[in-house]
Amino acid sequence: MPPAPKAALQLEDGGAIDVERIGNRPTRPRRQGNLDALCGIYAIINAFTHAARDEPLRYFPTKRLFMHLIAKATDRRGDTSFIGDGLTHSELKHLCKKAVRFHGKHGCEFKLMAPKSLLSDRPYPRNSEEVHGRSAWFAEASEQAASAVILDINNQWVSHWSVLTGTADQRLALYDSNGMKTAASSDAEPFLVITKPP
Repeated sequence: MPPAPKAALQLEDGGAIDVERIGNRPTRPRRQGNLDALCGIYAIINAFTHAARDEPLRYFPTKRLFMHLIAKATDRRGDTSFIGDGLTHSELKHLCKKAVRFHGKHGCEFKLMAPKSLLSDRPYPRNSEEVHGRSAWFAEASEQAASAVILDINNQWVSHWSVLTGTADQRLALYDSNGMKTAASSDAEPFLVITKPP
């Protein structure tokens, strides 16, 4: 029978943390996001926050909106499997509409739009071969005031929803719930835009 886990104190970066030990291997506690796939709901909440960055919302009931979106996702799917499976494109769009209505009831107006409508003079190039055009679109889109672009990020390691904040070379800067700082622009597609009218 293996020995029972023992609590140990380990110094890390000058601080003390509690670490569980199983045998000789230290283990770390699981963090929010390690076991769930709620990045879509966090991306929605973060997109509203980012769209209102120049005029922060006085009333932003983040926890109430989070619970509201969880309830609406459960109603739409009929179960809570989205917690582990993540949200589909249609579910995320549906929840964005619900979040717009939620804010409207609290006196904050937001609108949803397709990415192709954000930059009237520069449509988003769908062809992944148009690297320069895509980079230029992301750069200009990230500079739009009172708006936030929700990104669908996919590669062989991750399928993730996040929010665009800027660009550098071929990387996108993110306002992200999982601590991702950047993503390759080739791995991302703009999905929806949230705007806060003046």
